[in-house]
Parts: sequence; structure tokens; C-alpha cells
Amino acid sequence: MSDDEREEKELDLTSPEVVTKYKSAAEIANKALQLVLSECRPKTKIVDLCEKGDSFIREQTSNMYKNVKKKIERGVAFPTCISVNNTVCHFSPLASDEIVLEEGDMLKIDLGCHIDGFIAVAHTHVLQEGPVTGRAADVLAATNTAAEVALRLVRPGRKMDKKPYICVL
Repeated sequence: MSDDEREEKELDLTSPEVVTKYKSAAEIANKALQLVLSECRPKTKIVDLCEKGDSFIREQTSNMYKNVKKKIERGVAFPTCISVNNTVCHFSPLASDEIVLEEGDMLKIDLGCHIDGFIAVAHTHVLQEGPVTGRAADVLAATNTAAEVALRLVRPGRKMDKKPYICVL
């Protein structure tokens, strides 16, 4: 068996090296998420927060696997995205964007890190302090209901219809 064949066969979770890469990527992604969360304040530019998350991931991964024979790709797998209020997901601003966070904004933050192609993604939601009321509470309740309905539709071996499903909010 050639080295290439052996290497391809070992690229699953039975390989301790693969598990280590996943765990390392997850640890970096979680720390980056915590860093971005700690900086979320009113009047902070979203682009600055996103850059902070991506920079942290690049910095942390650049210190790993430097002294190996084969070059190992590593870094940002999914750019830091901060979606505010009615933006559903994956808002990654341009460097020229001037959008800032405001008091009471609801945020969805997601980002991803990879080491040698083994990806870990982290995300969270940020809500205002205290009880959520009014339209914001309605949105959260509708989101929770939609997630519960989708979860109940998932079954092993179940095939989806060919008709597209449309979600209207």
C-alpha cells in the first residue's frame, strides 16, 4: 500500500490526528466567538467585529503545524458574519460598510475555522438584557415553532417531495 493510499484511508474519525484537528479547530472557533461576543456593544461597527473574529482565527491557526513536512492549510473556513434583526443570516460586511450595532438589536453571529480541511463552525444569538417583548418576542416564538416543525419532519430514510417548500414570515 502506498503512502497516498494509507493517508486517504485514515482521514476519518478513527484517526487520532483527525480528531485532534477537529478539536483544535473547534476550540479556536469557540474562543473567536467569545471574543466577538465580548465586543458587541452599541455603536460598534459590524465590520470591525467581523474582522476581529477572522483575525483571531488566522492568528491562532498560524501558530499550528508550522514544523511539518507536508504543508497544512488552516485558517478561516467561514468568515465571521453578524446578522442584525431582520437579516436572516450570513451578513459579512464589506470593509467600507458603516453599519453599527444599536441598543436592543438581536444578533446572530457565526464563524468557522479549519485545520487541514477539518472544519468547526460556531454560532450564537444575542438578545437584549431582560425579558423580550412585543415584535421581538413574536419573532423568537415563530422561529422556535418553525424549528420544531422542521425537526419533526426529519426521519431516517425519509425523502422530501420534489416540490420546493416556501417559508413566509
